[in-house]
Amino acid sequence: MKSFIAHLIDSHQGFCCIGVRGKVIFALMFSSTLLSCQSIDVELDSEFPVPQVERLPIDVGIIFSEELADYTYAEEIDGLGQLNIKLGKTPFDLLKSLGAGVFSDYQMVTSVARDDGYDGYLQAQISGFQIATPRQTRTDYYEVWMRFNFVFLDPGGNAISEWVLPSYGKANEADYRTKERALEAAARSACRDAMAVFSLRASSNSNVLQWQGAIKNSNTLGESETSDISETSEKDGA
Repeated sequence: MKSFIAHLIDSHQGFCCIGVRGKVIFALMFSSTLLSCQSIDVELDSEFPVPQVERLPIDVGIIFSEELADYTYAEEIDGLGQLNIKLGKTPFDLLKSLGAGVFSDYQMVTSVARDDGYDGYLQAQISGFQIATPRQTRTDYYEVWMRFNFVFLDPGGNAISEWVLPSYGKANEADYRTKERALEAAARSACRDAMAVFSLRASSNSNVLQWQGAIKNSNTLGESETSDISETSEKDGA
């Protein structure tokens, strides 16, 4: 860093020899350099209301992975600098609210365990994240696009189906004092959009229906096997 500053000082001395025009050019270059070195750090901290919908008759284990807990989006943006958006506990709160509102019962878990007694498991991943700034779009809004992958698993942890769910959020820069607050609001809005779409469409979504069917077949098979074992035991006792 010292050598970088020394380089700027040497450049400044060189420009001073040129005169006022050189000083102006140097000032512009220095401002541009400082701008490119800026870092904007955003961390979401949001709670979500429990959706008020008809619940699916499924006792689900919702897998919350370390990858999701540590998810951070990073991008170098012209005119903005280095942007880092850390989702923090937001995905956990989102999934917890979905569990409480969409399913008959749920539990947050870290992995599949065959003896937990759940009808199935739900695992969420974030496979896409994109932002746009007012400067880029020539509007008044910060915008965020996200892509969630909801993977539905059977009691043994085998993937049955997957719902790829895109979401969108935006925030007017005039409503917030800082870029950080506006970006946080846009990202939070995108998360809420994902929760709303999942809640309202889960009962009719083909991937969820496929999962429900697999769970029903699994339960029917399990009941049949239990009945066969019971009948065999009765015959042996006779």
